Amino acid sequence: MNWLKVGAVVVGGIIVFFVVDSLVHVILGLLSAIVFVAIVAGGGYVAYKLLGARRRRQVRDRPEQRQRPRQVEERGVVVPPPTTPSPQPAHHDVEDELARMKREMGR
Repeated sequence: MNWLKVGAVVVGGIIVFFVVDSLVHVILGLLSAIVFVAIVAGGGYVAYKLLGARRRRQVRDRPEQRQRPRQVEERGVVVPPPTTPSPQPAHHDVEDELARMKREMGR
């Protein structure tokens, strides 16, 4: 009788495992389908908005193009002024610099 109970528990565990596995599989399948549909619908919505905005822009731009012709902008060549070389700083003696710094520091 004891082995019968152990066998029943093992068979019940296997059945529960398969039921839970199939439920998880169904739930993941539904979630992946929902995500796929959402991505496709979002892409379609963005494409629709872009095309709609382009059409509105073309309709809005047409009267302006008829009223005034496009003017070509002329630009002159700008030449920068010649640069003069900056004066080179005088090279100081290291000993003079050290003496000056000592005087300023109070030593």
